[in-house]
Amino acid sequence: MKLVEMGALADSDLMLWQASCETITHQIELKLARKEGGLMEILNAVVASLPRPSDVFRSSSITSQPRLETAYRSILASITKCLPELIENGWKKSPDFKKHVLIDTFSLLEEPDASRIFKLAKENRAITEQDVEEYFEIFDKKFERVLVYGKPQFEAATDDLTRAKYANICVEVLVAIGTSVASARKITEFLEAQNLKVSKIWMTRIPEIFDKITNLYDYPTLFDVATNLDGFPLRKVFLARQFACQTLVNTFVGMAPKTMHKVRDRVEKELEKASRFVGYAAELGHADTLVTFSPKVAQSIEDSRRRLEAETIDRLRRCGYLENLGTPPDELVRAQIESIREILPHFSKEFVHLALRHFSYDSEITLGNLLSRESLPLELLRFENIELKSGVGSGEWPPLDFTASDEIEKTTRAEKKAKDEEQRKKHEKKAPMSLFSLAPILADRPPTPPVDSATELRARAEAYRTSVLTKLRTIRAEASAASEDSTYRLPADAENLVPMATSKKYSALNSLKISEADKVAIRPTYDKYRYETPNEGNDVYDDEYDDEYDGREFNVERLK
Repeated sequence: MKLVEMGALADSDLMLWQASCETITHQIELKLARKEGGLMEILNAVVASLPRPSDVFRSSSITSQPRLETAYRSILASITKCLPELIENGWKKSPDFKKHVLIDTFSLLEEPDASRIFKLAKENRAITEQDVEEYFEIFDKKFERVLVYGKPQFEAATDDLTRAKYANICVEVLVAIGTSVASARKITEFLEAQNLKVSKIWMTRIPEIFDKITNLYDYPTLFDVATNLDGFPLRKVFLARQFACQTLVNTFVGMAPKTMHKVRDRVEKELEKASRFVGYAAELGHADTLVTFSPKVAQSIEDSRRRLEAETIDRLRRCGYLENLGTPPDELVRAQIESIREILPHFSKEFVHLALRHFSYDSEITLGNLLSRESLPLELLRFENIELKSGVGSGEWPPLDFTASDEIEKTTRAEKKAKDEEQRKKHEKKAPMSLFSLAPILADRPPTPPVDSATELRARAEAYRTSVLTKLRTIRAEASAASEDSTYRLPADAENLVPMATSKKYSALNSLKISEADKVAIRPTYDKYRYETPNEGNDVYDDEYDDEYDGREFNVERLK
């Protein structure tokens, strides 16, 4: 019996997963007590499907509810109990024996339990250096299979059901890449601590994999995937790619300094090539670590940074963020820019304008962050020492508005819940009804519902979704019409524009003809700087920059 796969599940589905864990735990305990066979078959299924601690998405779902965490810990305890018995009875002699399952368990277990089981396995020849070598050879080959699965099938799909299926797989691929790399690092470091020789050649491919991911899952693709999923979960799609990329960087930087001989030579060659990976790693503060491998890496870092700068500027232009940059039509915004530059004159007015957009035109917060620089996103830091110029934004790519997409997802979940409840009531036994209803007769015309902020937010969310779909259709049409030789390679770090929560709209911008980039940055914090205009009430988007690859610990909310 396999565990129910966990993803973005509702509470009812999580209860089913909990019941599955408890059933398997009971089966293991029963077989251990009766000394029955079949333990290996159960173990194979559990190890293959049980969420790893490195899978922050599924782990966050488990730890969000004590009953789920209890069920998870119980099944791990049962695995820990059955492993010694299987090893002592001849691990490789079992008819259900599968290679490398034992090594996989080390990514699940805590270090004390893993060390005890490893010692027993080594004594009984259940694990050898050859087994470990074969394990990582197979792991290295998995990357190629994973990277060619999901995205090509999604693009080739023509009907909605198939596109939805492969859109889900695209997200799973991103999560799987991050999880598998983190688990491989954990297993590698554990086996080395047990004085076992482990090849790290697999981790030298991380820069190549990083660049492939950023090419395959670019900015428009992530929007396209989200629009084909229930509820338009844009935030979660971007988080999945962020998780994959950030895990790749952290794993490589953490393991590379300890490499030797052939593996170290491969690492050096990878770092000497200009790439998005090298640029991101340097921006995250790892430049000193990278240059220790070769003097040529310093030039590679500079070339990589220039490449990221060019790609980011191009994406900002396509999203309309360079329009009126540094010369906003609004007098208040111009005054904010000048007041900050009086204190920090070394920053250009264009750079200060971008910072104001990110921090929702709150001068105090913007100034504080420019002084400390700790909370500045990577996109802003890229432009700190280069000359930015205002330009006309094409607006061909949609801006990010997580507030709107979250509202769409919330509404979809509520509608599904209401529909399920209605279906449940239909199947219930109907209560006795009177022949005549004594309820008062209502007017034929239903009352007009009051307009509130929630209604406005839903309307804005739907308008945003319509805008995104329109732009995606245009992008797909242009891509299909263009020849293969002239296909444009989309920027890789596109999702660095990320919004925060909002609840109000400030429509005065429309009368001043302020650019879309300024509109999407407006936030409730702008209330203190609010000015009166006759067109108050038109919708705007909220949007700003995402410090996607910052050095902070990666945590995610529970997926519902």
